[in-house]
Amino acid sequence: MPLALPNPAAAASFAAYSSAPASTSPVAVAVSGRVLDDKGQPLPGVTVLEKGTTNGTQTDTDGNYSLSVADNATLIFSFVGYTTQEAAVSGRTSVNITLAQDTKLLNDVVVVGYLRLPAEQVTGSVTQVSQEQIRRAPVASVTEALQGRVAGVQVVNSGAPGQNPVVNIRGIGSIQAGSSPLYIVDGVWTNDIRDISPSDIESSTILKDAASLAPYGSRGANGVIIVSTRRGKLGKPAFNFNSYYGVQNITRTYELAGTEQWADITRQMYINAGKQGEIYSGAANPPAINTNWQDSLIQRGRVQSYNVGLSGASESANYNVSVGYFDQQGTIIGPKFERYNVRVNTGANRGRFRIEQSAQLSRAMTTRVNGIPFIDVLRMLPIIPVHDRTTVSGYGFGNPNQVTFGTNPVGLQDVYNNTNLENRLIGSLAPEIKLFDFLTYRLNLGMEYVGFLDRTESKNGQAAGLRMNEPTRPSQLFESRGERVFLLAENTLNFQRTFGKHNVNAVAGYTEQKNTIRNTVADAQGFGVGPTYYWAFGAATGAASVGGETRKWAKRSYLGQLAYDFDDRYLVTAAVRRDGSSLVDPVNKWGTFSAFSLGWRISKEAFFESIPLLSDLKLRASYGQLGNDNLQEYLYQRILNPNVNYPLGGGGTQPVQNGSIQNQLSSNNLRWEKRNTLNVGFDAGFLDNRLTLGADYYISRTTDALVNPAIPLYEGNVGGTPFTNLGELENRGFEFQAGFQNTTGDFTYGVNANLTTLRNRVTKLAFEGQNYTSGPGGVTRTEVGHSVGAFYLRHMVGIFQTQEEIDAYGKQPDAKPGDVKYEDLNNDGIISDLDRRFIDTAFPKIQYGLNLNVGYKGFDLSALFQGVSGNDIFNVTRFWTDRMDDNGNFRADIRPWTPTNPSTTTPRPLLASPTNTNALMTSDRWLENGAYLRLKNLQVGYSLPKTITEKLAGVGSVRFTITAANLFTVTDYTGYDPEIVGAGGLARGVDDGNYPNVRTITGGLQVGF
Repeated sequence: MPLALPNPAAAASFAAYSSAPASTSPVAVAVSGRVLDDKGQPLPGVTVLEKGTTNGTQTDTDGNYSLSVADNATLIFSFVGYTTQEAAVSGRTSVNITLAQDTKLLNDVVVVGYLRLPAEQVTGSVTQVSQEQIRRAPVASVTEALQGRVAGVQVVNSGAPGQNPVVNIRGIGSIQAGSSPLYIVDGVWTNDIRDISPSDIESSTILKDAASLAPYGSRGANGVIIVSTRRGKLGKPAFNFNSYYGVQNITRTYELAGTEQWADITRQMYINAGKQGEIYSGAANPPAINTNWQDSLIQRGRVQSYNVGLSGASESANYNVSVGYFDQQGTIIGPKFERYNVRVNTGANRGRFRIEQSAQLSRAMTTRVNGIPFIDVLRMLPIIPVHDRTTVSGYGFGNPNQVTFGTNPVGLQDVYNNTNLENRLIGSLAPEIKLFDFLTYRLNLGMEYVGFLDRTESKNGQAAGLRMNEPTRPSQLFESRGERVFLLAENTLNFQRTFGKHNVNAVAGYTEQKNTIRNTVADAQGFGVGPTYYWAFGAATGAASVGGETRKWAKRSYLGQLAYDFDDRYLVTAAVRRDGSSLVDPVNKWGTFSAFSLGWRISKEAFFESIPLLSDLKLRASYGQLGNDNLQEYLYQRILNPNVNYPLGGGGTQPVQNGSIQNQLSSNNLRWEKRNTLNVGFDAGFLDNRLTLGADYYISRTTDALVNPAIPLYEGNVGGTPFTNLGELENRGFEFQAGFQNTTGDFTYGVNANLTTLRNRVTKLAFEGQNYTSGPGGVTRTEVGHSVGAFYLRHMVGIFQTQEEIDAYGKQPDAKPGDVKYEDLNNDGIISDLDRRFIDTAFPKIQYGLNLNVGYKGFDLSALFQGVSGNDIFNVTRFWTDRMDDNGNFRADIRPWTPTNPSTTTPRPLLASPTNTNALMTSDRWLENGAYLRLKNLQVGYSLPKTITEKLAGVGSVRFTITAANLFTVTDYTGYDPEIVGAGGLARGVDDGNYPNVRTITGGLQVGF
């Protein structure tokens, strides 16, 4: 857009100045003005810079600015998504500018593979999450902040300090090789971004379909999350301080029976079994003790975060330096997480040369949760005190007079000090040179170094002082320390040129990666008997052992990626990558992965102009094949044990010979897992793109999936079952996203919603009938025709009410009135494991998110709702409170069956016996609806007006916030929390005492200088 000509007076002034002698020095003038968009609305945050200097400022919320510059200066006005403009001051004191939207940057530039593309030219399924959205949540990691914001991305959090969330993009894509996405931080590939501070994030881009993932080849099958960290922006140096402090608590606990109620049910349990004489004294005559084990374990947690940063940029260089601290004290006794991080990002350009550097150094310390405390608080009896001076540990636990095999959960966190320390350096250096105007060479060098120390200090007595009938063990120290070094080198040539209406953006590259892990382990006993311990291996007086290992893998790759469009209407994207990896069998080490996509921007067609309200419309489709090489090193090699002694020879004596044996069979002919994905979708904009809609339908099929069918030990397989590429599975579903943003005067408001459906199914395993069982008691099974980790349970029909009903049923002859009635699924006349059935509800069939935001002058409010539906949870905590056949505690509101209380859901108390199936774990009695709706994040903010901050020396902005996370949850689930990480990849729907998510209330302060 051409600049307006200066007025005559200004033109005369300029002419007079331009005719003056060259030696005349410029005069400083105060220039002010207002910046509007092409709709006449003010643009806050526009960078206004005096050209050729670092002197600059930004517009305020009303689009106003003021700056002292030379009277012959040129001002540069720049803002993301708008065309940068220059305006000569020419002695003027007022310069107003209208910025037009850049048609090439209508939305932010999106990183897709090795190309940077305007969002409207992206033909794959890609979603970008902004810095503002990420920083609204008081969380430790970026992935936690993504929950509920992106269709197709499932994020499951835990309340345990320092624990990574479980992240899956478009479902579980592998049975044995893992389904976690690849993360790329400023060009560096990594599996873990827990220690990247959310305050340092500029944006996160999630790639979901084959077209956008093919450039990553054998690492793209499970999706990619690209994280870009903040860099300095044009203008004066900016100093920022961000902080929050708050409290955390567990919002839901069980109401458990007190001593009197517990003793009544326990006595009845023995009486119903005909064992009145075996009732132990603690139940027959309970002591005057009434311990609330949940209250003893659970405490109020604390979270705090502080981050300071200095950033700035000129036309030739930029920098961003930040220092952060995060601390979380757990909501139960013991666990905590603490992190320090320092980030330095710099960049420079001169002529045809440009270089970018990114680096973060962090130190993270985690005190882990010991055992399964959220199960043990239910198993411990109210008649047992938390502390007991008569035991070796000083903690109370079961004995013949107060029988329970639960472990004292409070003592467990004290007796065992289980910690992890990680020092991590992740960074990249990327010089590039523009060989020609259309051809750029870039070298990206990346490294991730992790020095780790896992350490467990076990006090004298250990388990013997915490659990009934456990052997006494001396104090013990275990350490595993080592390092992991990942190196990356990427050489790419980028070609970008326009030929008339033909636009070509292409890249070709050669890359190498190398990963090395070294660790040393040591274990020793005898460090004292307390209360003082000497935790150093040199102080050990008992048995000791040492060990260690080194593991390596390397990869070499060739890649190409092309984005082509004709007249910004017809779009084609294609990518291919050929990977060679040491992780697979050498005969199959090379794999080629490719994809293509097509797009049609209907909104660019001439006939589109006649369609009212609709401002943008794009159709897109993609298909391709991706790989997964998330394998353990050396699987294709035979594992030998060289230190085996065996008596050989004839005669009266057989000398012992030393030799070697094969402990593990090799995984022969091991190949890549492959994932073929079809994706079709559209993106639409209405009302000048204030309203946006997007939808995708995808089918993803994994072939050559790793499976390990059982092989007998006599085949020489004592060290683990080998893998073979014989599995197949499928994921399919819909994704929907919608958003609306609008501004009316001082009032802004918006809404963003997303919804995802998912269907998962295993279509092939190694042989007919093969399955994988998982979870406590084998309650899940992965088998052909069903989802991964499907529930495999007997069906509870109800409760037998009379002996006549039992006799008429005729299939449970040992049952009595008040016992559980099970369905005879196969109609063979008996109840057995053959009557178990599949229930494919371990994963949510629907997940959704709704984000609302409003603002008025200095006030702003945002609310994020998140939820899932169509899934069940196997509630192991309910199993322990309701089984009533074992020595543990019970729910306070439990009402067992009696002749006068003919319950149809809760059986009679009955001590465990071979014929008692009331408390059978493999029963859908413990299966519950896992759907929930949660207010995930609510934030209220207030920014001080400029009239106040201008009076504060050096202060540019001040914002106060109050934030609540996990404020409330609507659910029918009776456990601690319906959001569970599960009991492993093949038992995702099992709540085996998962650490519940916590409610967090924080107050925050953000200051810009």
